[in-house]
Amino acid sequence: MRSISTELGSIFLVMALLLVLSAYLVANLIFSRAIHAEKSQALVSVTDATHHRIESYVLNLIADTAGLARLPQWPDLLRQPDRIVDADDGLADFLSTYLLDKGYYDLLLLDQTGTVRFSLRASSDLGQNIFQWPLSETELARTIDAANTLLQTEVSNFSWYPPSEDYAAFLAAPIFDGGVIIGNVVLQIDRSELNRTVNRFAGLGRTGEIVAGTLEAGQLLISAPTRHRPELIGTTVDRSGFEPLLTALSGSQGSGDFIDHRGEAVLAVWRYLPSLNWGLLAKIDYAELDEPIERFRAITLFVLLASIVLALAGVYGANRILLYPVRQLSQTVRTIKEDALPAAIEVSARHEIAELVEAFNHLIQALRGHQQELEQRVAERTAELAEANQGLESGNQRLQESYAELEQAMEALKATQAQLIQSEKLAALGQLVAGVAHEVNTPLGSITSSIETLAESYQRQPAWLEFSATLEPEIRASMIELSRLAEEPTGLSLREKRALKMTYQRELERFDGIDSRQAAEFFSQLPKQNIADFESLLAHPKAGEILEQLRAGLHIHRATHNIRVASQKARKVVYALKSFARQDQPGGEMEPTRLDESIETVLTLYHNQIKQSIELHADLPEYPPIDAYPDELGQVWINLIQNALHAMDHSGRLEISLRQDDGEAVVTVSDTGCGMTPEVMERIYQPFFTTKARGEGSGLGLEIVQRIVKRHNGRISVESVPGAGSVFRVHLPIKGKKDG
Repeated sequence: MRSISTELGSIFLVMALLLVLSAYLVANLIFSRAIHAEKSQALVSVTDATHHRIESYVLNLIADTAGLARLPQWPDLLRQPDRIVDADDGLADFLSTYLLDKGYYDLLLLDQTGTVRFSLRASSDLGQNIFQWPLSETELARTIDAANTLLQTEVSNFSWYPPSEDYAAFLAAPIFDGGVIIGNVVLQIDRSELNRTVNRFAGLGRTGEIVAGTLEAGQLLISAPTRHRPELIGTTVDRSGFEPLLTALSGSQGSGDFIDHRGEAVLAVWRYLPSLNWGLLAKIDYAELDEPIERFRAITLFVLLASIVLALAGVYGANRILLYPVRQLSQTVRTIKEDALPAAIEVSARHEIAELVEAFNHLIQALRGHQQELEQRVAERTAELAEANQGLESGNQRLQESYAELEQAMEALKATQAQLIQSEKLAALGQLVAGVAHEVNTPLGSITSSIETLAESYQRQPAWLEFSATLEPEIRASMIELSRLAEEPTGLSLREKRALKMTYQRELERFDGIDSRQAAEFFSQLPKQNIADFESLLAHPKAGEILEQLRAGLHIHRATHNIRVASQKARKVVYALKSFARQDQPGGEMEPTRLDESIETVLTLYHNQIKQSIELHADLPEYPPIDAYPDELGQVWINLIQNALHAMDHSGRLEISLRQDDGEAVVTVSDTGCGMTPEVMERIYQPFFTTKARGEGSGLGLEIVQRIVKRHNGRISVESVPGAGSVFRVHLPIKGKKDG
């Protein structure tokens, strides 16, 4: 266990460290931000200054070119018949001096057809037409075309110029004579002045540089030598190392961080030069920016370490002065044995520690007195506990006997509950017997009638076979086809069948050997047909006998269909009765149960009572089964439906629906019966409470329903309005858990 001196020393040390460390971090953060802000502002200033110098320089070039285009000597030179013209000595000297003073590389004179008529340097493009290959695709040709179209001086981009075998840029201005363009004067820009402007590194430190570039044929072209790689001028480069330059060429300006073409992290500022269609990028390495920050960080780290050492020394000194007496007192106390308290302890201390020692000596004296008193009380309590223990043993024996009696009572209660449920089930079964008997008797009567029809048809089969053998193959094929059609469903309503019968009768009246009404009746029982397809059969001399035999076959088909439907109905009723009459085994396990099937089984038993005057609306979707006791749930549906029928006096609207939501299945049973008052609703789950006449109910139905639902860990709710009806909702968990 740590001593108080260790804890106090740790607290003071942590506080000192937090204070010094916070000062260290805040100072470094403020200094770092100040350096970055200062360098960023300086970089912006350098970029804007370079941008201004280049723009001013280009504007001066434009003014020079516009003024030079107005020289009065140009029209006379262009009127000379020679393809290549020479200026007189005075004009030639003036132009040479002008180019030397202004810093241009060359001056060209072109006529209105685009032919280069004059050049101060007598370059290789003399006599060529700029609108013809190989000069037609150069920036010079596009610039002259733009100048003549816009009637003003235009500046070209830096691009490859074949006659110079180098990258070049031009200024072109139209020459007017009497308001008509007769040619152009072109000045080729000397790149040295632009290169000097771009390569001014004042304010950029050791690693800063300015990069100028433009787009040519979709490629990024470096327009001026760079500080780190001067050889890049006039070459296309990978865009990934010059992303801000591409941003500037899109007409945007800004600043930020990026990784340059050397793989260095840099701080950058970029601008767009519209006069030359250049992007301008100024950048400086973060490694250089962080140097003063690293120096400041090293100094403050040294101060931090020194402060930590001083804090440790202060904590150690305080520990020696203030906490040593406390440790001495603690060691003395630990030497005291429980059975040998000393008369007093002696510790050399001052101030509050001395007061603590004195208070501790008083405590020892008090403990001596309390020790003697405690020993006496322990002896008394021991005797009392021995006596109480004997009473507990006898009480425990009586409790075990009571528990055995309670178990026997619970077993008897469970047996009584099972008998009550079975009694209610048998009572409901007795009320259903008459209706179930009618439900079984009806399909049996239908089966008996259909069997008689089949027997009569069987007796006529030999005569029918002999008759069929005398018919032509074509007629027999038509008879087989009509017999096959008689087995198919028509898909027609009664109204459609009547309309079709009248149509058939009108068509069949033209056949003499048949009864058109009976024939139309036969054809209306088939899927819709074209009478003309059976022309040969209907015109046959024995058509009447043939149709009579076909009607007998139709009766056979109807009889077999009736037997099938009636037997299925009877089987369903018997299954429902058998399922309901079965008694659950005590202690049985839950099993997967489809609620829609469970409710449908009960509705089958009540079919005879419901169909008379009850409007039933059952919405029972097929949901996955839930864990339940299926026979007990059947008793729930029986009781709820029986109560609803009684409340409506067997006349009204009964609605049963099933939904699953939020982890539970909800079965809703609603009726339009007499409803219940709030007083009645408070008592409906009480055993033996009933609103029925004497002898009509035991008053246990809803109490059993509630108990069965609770056994499924579910709940039941009811809403009722007197005179309007009642709504019962049974909520069952989808994943059932046996009620313990």
